[in-house]
Amino acid sequence: MVIVDKKLKTSNVQAKIKAAWDVGKVRVDSTLHSSQRSYQRAIETTDLRDVILYGNREEEEDRWKEDRGHWTYALRNRDVDGRDIRIIFDIEAFPDVVVVTVMHVYP
Repeated sequence: MVIVDKKLKTSNVQAKIKAAWDVGKVRVDSTLHSSQRSYQRAIETTDLRDVILYGNREEEEDRWKEDRGHWTYALRNRDVDGRDIRIIFDIEAFPDVVVVTVMHVYP
């Protein structure tokens, strides 16, 4: 059995995602999964923007992706209808940021 050390988590995750948003480098349509989930769950670009600009980090939802060899990171905020939305981001290729998936969070 080979044990691979997990790379240290990136610091300043939210600031990096905001910076990527400011220059148009956050891609929600780069994966079929995130595009489908955004459509199915009626999560629009304005919701994405609000999660990025005003949301909170959810470090407990960050995940090490063994198949990719890096971390994904979570942000969460409420939309204008009061629904909690979590967005999972891949920032490995920063300044490009990929939205991995979007979801509603229920209590």
